[in-house]
Amino acid sequence: MKIIIYNINSFGGNYEYAKYLYEAYQNNPSIEAALLLMPENAVYNKPGVLRMLCTDLPATQNKVFKKIHYLYRSLVNPFKLLFFLKKQPASVIIFNDFDQRTAWFWAPFFKPLKKKHKFAVILHDPDRDKFFSIQSLSETSMSSIMAFMDVAFFHGFLPDKPYYKYLFKRVDIPHGIYDDTYIDDAVYQQVKHEASGNKIIGILGNIRDEKNYRVVIDSLTHLDNVKLLIAGKAANSGVSTDIYKQYAAEKGVSDKVIWKEGYLSQGAFNACITACDIVLLYYKPSFTSQSGVLNTIAPFKKKLIISNAESSLKKSVEQYSLGRVLPHNQPILLAKAVEELLSLSDNHFSAKWDNYITNSSWQKHVSIAVEAFK
Repeated sequence: MKIIIYNINSFGGNYEYAKYLYEAYQNNPSIEAALLLMPENAVYNKPGVLRMLCTDLPATQNKVFKKIHYLYRSLVNPFKLLFFLKKQPASVIIFNDFDQRTAWFWAPFFKPLKKKHKFAVILHDPDRDKFFSIQSLSETSMSSIMAFMDVAFFHGFLPDKPYYKYLFKRVDIPHGIYDDTYIDDAVYQQVKHEASGNKIIGILGNIRDEKNYRVVIDSLTHLDNVKLLIAGKAANSGVSTDIYKQYAAEKGVSDKVIWKEGYLSQGAFNACITACDIVLLYYKPSFTSQSGVLNTIAPFKKKLIISNAESSLKKSVEQYSLGRVLPHNQPILLAKAVEELLSLSDNHFSAKWDNYITNSSWQKHVSIAVEAFK
């Protein structure tokens, strides 16, 4: 069996996922060959990695030209894949990500290739109706993609959408654990210094409104000797941290918030996880993905608080009892949960994390996938 993984980005969660997934397929004895297609600017470079896709980091900083480049690569990359596949022997093609914005145009060209290849997609975010501001456009684009798929992989939760009812196999599959545990000690010491001996609760990763910062800031008014660490970079140019800083000032808790804005290397991100006593994955109901942060946190076995929003994240935390699940809009309940978890020993959830890690390995992911392809 030959595997070809298509990955259109050179940074972020899906990029890290693609690297781990590729190595897991390389190490599986059922796989005779595996290839990973990435952008030409990707730094990941191993045998079998073909950096043949358009760069996703154009040299220009002009917002208009960046949007033009985004549209250009979202049209060109699928056709680079298409022409590449025409020259390849029969393979399983895994879309680790896809260009949904232009799918209505490029997806139909892949249907004739089903005579030779099989196609699979990994639905990291299974609720794609919000991709366009007009829902019907999102449904059309997703229908175009799912129409030529043979297998759809999802992590624990698949919403009831019309485009997931086509004749393909649906497979619940573990996410895989990110086991890079190197810690940037300078970052760790800086965060602990700013905490000044207080306990730390953290909201980590790309800064986006879905992470419910206002409710968490509200909870700080009910907590003593606790500081909030917000670490990460803005998810896009439309996100501003100023509104959250102003809100914290209005609530009188600015001195309880530690900001570490900007891109975090893996070592810096791990340092922030390590510094936290509790990690908050306390998202708004609009969040439906499996949070990759959960699988980065796993080796550190931290206490968790998540919101009661229907997602694969909630399913995982509840199934393995990894933390507390709370309503997304109750700051007083959130504060009480923080106090309760802080009273527990640091290794209270250790055995439960061990169970989760064992059942969420990349090896298990690939073995399930191989059976699905057969």
